Amino acid sequence: MSSPSLPEFEFEIGARIARGDLVGASAVAAGCRAAWPADAAGWLLGSIAALLADHKEAALALVEARLAQDPADLQCLLQAAECRLALGQRARALAAADAVLVHAAAAGPEALAAALDAAGEFFVHAAEHARALEVYDRAVANSPDDAALLSKRAVVERFLGAFNEAEADYARVLELVPQDPEALKGLAELRRQSTDHNAIPAMEAALAAAPTGSPDAATLHFGLAKSYEDLGDHAASWRHLRAGNQIERSRIQYDASTDRAVIDRIIEDFPAQLAGQTQPKAASETAGGRPDARGASPIFIVGLPRTGTTLVERILGSHSQVHAAGELPALSEAIGAAIERAAPAQTGGWLDYAAQLAALDGEFIAREYLARARARRGDRARFTDKQPTNFFHCGLIFRAFPNARVVHLTRGPLAACYAIYKTRFGGTYSFSYELDELADFYIGYRRLMTHWHRVLPNRILDVAYEDVVTAQEPTTRRLLAYLDLPFEQACLDFHRNPSSTATASAVQVRQPLYDSSLQQWRHYADELAPLRARLAAAGIAID
Repeated sequence: MSSPSLPEFEFEIGARIARGDLVGASAVAAGCRAAWPADAAGWLLGSIAALLADHKEAALALVEARLAQDPADLQCLLQAAECRLALGQRARALAAADAVLVHAAAAGPEALAAALDAAGEFFVHAAEHARALEVYDRAVANSPDDAALLSKRAVVERFLGAFNEAEADYARVLELVPQDPEALKGLAELRRQSTDHNAIPAMEAALAAAPTGSPDAATLHFGLAKSYEDLGDHAASWRHLRAGNQIERSRIQYDASTDRAVIDRIIEDFPAQLAGQTQPKAASETAGGRPDARGASPIFIVGLPRTGTTLVERILGSHSQVHAAGELPALSEAIGAAIERAAPAQTGGWLDYAAQLAALDGEFIAREYLARARARRGDRARFTDKQPTNFFHCGLIFRAFPNARVVHLTRGPLAACYAIYKTRFGGTYSFSYELDELADFYIGYRRLMTHWHRVLPNRILDVAYEDVVTAQEPTTRRLLAYLDLPFEQACLDFHRNPSSTATASAVQVRQPLYDSSLQQWRHYADELAPLRARLAAAGIAID
């Protein structure tokens, strides 16, 4: 029986990676390297499988073995950059990505175009948005009629607050692809729509042409919902919002009972007061409890999405002593590593994961967290981690960092739920697309946060979004005092901060505070009535 051909090896490795069989993918990749040692496929795909399996050093070793044979292999250079970024070697990761551009320039126009696109995506992933913009500028100059590149550049421009440039790029995309859904929605989100200036006719026409129930249709429904709300046509806005959410919900698998069971399990497994002291020591004394060699001290910002977490991160990131690191996956990755270390054969679904949390080693989680956050946490001792759903892990946060600072953003229940429901999150927050499921998740979240306050008295600072908006300075001073940071005027002028923001709030945080969103949900009081009743039945006060 003959051995598989190279294309057969590549197909099999890719198929195994796609279905999550990383052990099998690694084994087939090893066979590919043995049969075709001079070809990049076995080395590259083996490295990808290893990195996905969180074997970062092994992933880097594989791709570097290939680069020893061919230092100009563009795909392997980018994979090396990904590996080094995962290992916290940020400077070397960025240098590897830069090397891609150097080698691609000598490889011809087609190779250069592909390399620019791939390098741009890497820099976005690395939160190097200014460098990503430079790359996409080159890419568009090289391929000025490439609508996909123009769209990617527009997204980066939005992150950087370059709204006029993003608007021009989206307009150019629509010249090339007149009914492009993302460009139409992007234009609607950049500015408040008016009677004289809106894309509603174009979006309605594009929606009529889009396949029913398709992702493109969902995109257009959310864009139209935002546009009609700007124009004050709340009935039309809700109609499109509901349609868009129904499409999104139909495309995902989600079992609300699992989230409820997870919260029950966490509450059951963390039953007692988790810290001996009722007040944390000063951050300057503890550096978060378990500092690394540079005294890095995380500030965890938690809560539901669309409750002001990005706004508070922006305020803190404007302080001279704080680096805003964005939404880090580091804590969940560190917890996953601790579970794998404790019981490598028992890692299963979300509920199995939750069942193992109470027994985990806090010191191990702290070391893993700081190592995994290294690539994004900047060169200041204090840095923010704005991963909202870290609220699930407050118990483990304080086990890992006994003197941690956790800032919990709150918002009025119906305002929060409406803000979540009106947002298309793109593959995250599966609970958000159906009102009953959203209500149930909100109820569970409130139960869990009440529990954390009970077992961690005086440790978590609640900050109400409404207070940030209507009493900015006193709320900011209270926040800074909790964090042992001196007051700085720049925190009040956060909208002037030039750093990038890669969240749904990218437009809002470039503006001074405004309170128009506080009561926006009231336009939809009738439509939200079933959700309101569900919250009230659980004992949650609405007003």
